[in-house]
Amino acid sequence: MQTRTYAELYSLIQSLCGVIFADIEKPRIRSLVNRRAQRAYRATNYWTRFLHVGEERAVSSNLVPFAQSGLDTIDTYLRIWKQQPYQSASVQEFDFIVTASGATLVAGDLDPTAVWVTYKAQLDDIYGDQSGDTTNVPREWFEYLAHGTYSDYLRAEGQQEKAALADQEAFDILTDELIKLDEQGTQNVISNRISTNANMQLRGW
Repeated sequence: MQTRTYAELYSLIQSLCGVIFADIEKPRIRSLVNRRAQRAYRATNYWTRFLHVGEERAVSSNLVPFAQSGLDTIDTYLRIWKQQPYQSASVQEFDFIVTASGATLVAGDLDPTAVWVTYKAQLDDIYGDQSGDTTNVPREWFEYLAHGTYSDYLRAEGQQEKAALADQEAFDILTDELIKLDEQGTQNVISNRISTNANMQLRGW
């Protein structure tokens, strides 16, 4: 997926703030950027770059753990199926309960060894230019991160009215990106859970 560089983001933030940040300010800006990245990430479960649809996962004692070797760590479980979804019209689906260990399946008499999970992957990246940081920023967040960080900078400088205006602009930018996701229809397909005789029987009802 498309990205922009952290250097580009940092330069835009400086332009918005109308200053050249001293070296001592750089960690502060980095922290503000990543706080805004977390807010963007939490705005929806359906960001395309974090969404995994129907990924096969191992099961042990009806538990689907958050982490599995070679796969992204799960942040949010969305749906879990007995078979690979969207390959046929009648795929059975599990209810589940999320605990600190992962998703425990409501599987009745079944004891599956594998299931297909749709989930939102965990955000592990720290955006910045320090050692170990991710220097590529999601393009869909770029403008929001810039204007949101600008707002936070103004607020910290005591410019509350300007900060409120900048925050509204950042919110509008993020809303536009969320509307794009909605128009793609992915959320409607994934979240459209219909109770059928097959999946009701699977739940032991």
